[in-house]
Amino acid sequence: MRLTNTIRKKIWLCVNVAFAGFIVATGFALYSNDQLKIHLIHIRDLDFCQAMRSNELLNQFVVQKNLYKDSFLFGQPEAADKANGLSPKILASIKEIIATSRIRPNLPPDRNEALLALEENYRAYSGQAMALYPVLARGDDPDGHVAALQQLAGSQNGIRNDLEYFAGFYRESFRRNVTTLMDMTSRNNRLLTGFFIGLLVFMSLVVNWAAKRTLINPLAQIKEAVRAFGRGQRRFPALEVMDEGDDIGELGAAIITMTKDLVNTTVSKAYVESILHNMNDSLIVTSGDFLIRNVNRATLDLLGYHQEELVGRHISMVLVEFPGTASGSGSADALDFAAHLCRNAEKSFRTRDGREIPVLLSTSRLQDGESATQGLVYVAKDITERKIAERKLEQMALYDFLTGLPNRLTFHDRLQHTLKQANRENHQAGLMFVDLDRFKAINDTLGHASGDALLKAVAKSLSGCVRGGDTVARIGGDEFAVILDHLNQPRDAVNTARRILAAFTEPVTHEGKEIFASASIGIAIYPLDAQSAEDLLKNADIAMYQAKQDGGNGYCLFSSEIRTISM
Repeated sequence: MRLTNTIRKKIWLCVNVAFAGFIVATGFALYSNDQLKIHLIHIRDLDFCQAMRSNELLNQFVVQKNLYKDSFLFGQPEAADKANGLSPKILASIKEIIATSRIRPNLPPDRNEALLALEENYRAYSGQAMALYPVLARGDDPDGHVAALQQLAGSQNGIRNDLEYFAGFYRESFRRNVTTLMDMTSRNNRLLTGFFIGLLVFMSLVVNWAAKRTLINPLAQIKEAVRAFGRGQRRFPALEVMDEGDDIGELGAAIITMTKDLVNTTVSKAYVESILHNMNDSLIVTSGDFLIRNVNRATLDLLGYHQEELVGRHISMVLVEFPGTASGSGSADALDFAAHLCRNAEKSFRTRDGREIPVLLSTSRLQDGESATQGLVYVAKDITERKIAERKLEQMALYDFLTGLPNRLTFHDRLQHTLKQANRENHQAGLMFVDLDRFKAINDTLGHASGDALLKAVAKSLSGCVRGGDTVARIGGDEFAVILDHLNQPRDAVNTARRILAAFTEPVTHEGKEIFASASIGIAIYPLDAQSAEDLLKNADIAMYQAKQDGGNGYCLFSSEIRTISM
């Protein structure tokens, strides 16, 4: 039984070779992805959880410490009760961290011992604090408890230092493992790329050899025979010697029979014209001097003309940026030039009312057998809907879906452009980070719909507070950035920040509810505060956090002093 005596078997031979390569490539990719998955699960289940728990534990302890302080200073028994209520949660969090740390293979034994010591220290501190602070909050004389208070203060400092150490350690561990995962991903990508390229080259050579030997060469002979028939030839020796037991050989024999039948068969002109005029795509036929000779119904519907308004007119009447020569010469070179430039190219047609419609245009030479070129045939497909979809995709990629402002990607691109222009023209530029105060509380109390309404209103207000050449972008949940181009002095940025803060004094109304919000603004000036976009971003962020620490609803200019404080 012959393996390649039919076209189906020949195709299946090529497909099976390619499929074998696909199986090998898929197995290699699955193995690589499985290794990445194992590492990612480790980061998710251990490092990330520990980082979040340790940070949350530190925050809980700071809150408890502040509550104890308020109960002591201001005589608030309820603050002491709230602080006592946090002790079981803090102990539970410490136990969770200890339990998870015991299964982490990369944690040294001394840190496990330090965690156990931390649990004991906090348990002792908690017992003393729960007994002493409620008594002091209810008016007991603190002079009789000076030694106990000093001991508690020392315990507080020691526990806080331990908690800050473990929070930093777990954050660094999480960052280090994420970096390792990224390096592993990059390495796997390089390996996969090299492997796939090598496999593709090998499989292409094998499939090409098999296809050429069993399909391409015999089909090329058949194609040449068909061309020869178009030139008037009626005998085809290459087809006559083909093996009739093969599918392609049968095809050759069928072509020989068909040519004999076609010699006595003609197709009516009316039938051909009916097909052309009922095409869905636009069809325009021009003469050698680019004058329109014929159009189909789709062209008339697309452009809004009547046929007599187009026939005899130059093709440039409807084809925008016509690629032919200015003189409209009908030479062979001009026809070749026009046909080459319009081969599957995106062009525009001009309608009767002056509108431009994007089309995918393909142009071919119109020939009569082997005689000289008679003109050109333009086939165009309306791609208006595709262009609209492309613009929507571009909008989604570059702009924030909720507010319509530039997103983080566009913001970084514009910031780079602004700084380069400022460097060339030797002027200043400003960057402001705007962060909403207590936005999470608004979301939690009023709902996400109210939060979204507030973000939209903030985006509109920010855009109204800056100049036309400035950029307002949304770079995070409730974080916005403003690029101030061409500043005369830092005071210009301060004035803009004041306008923004003034705009926040008006509440936002959503579903009958008034939402009051404020913002913290950090300002950094180029080149005074930084020479690069990365440093400018970092310094503006530092200034914004300083504004938050100052109570929010204000602005802060970056300086070397607040950098030292933040570090």
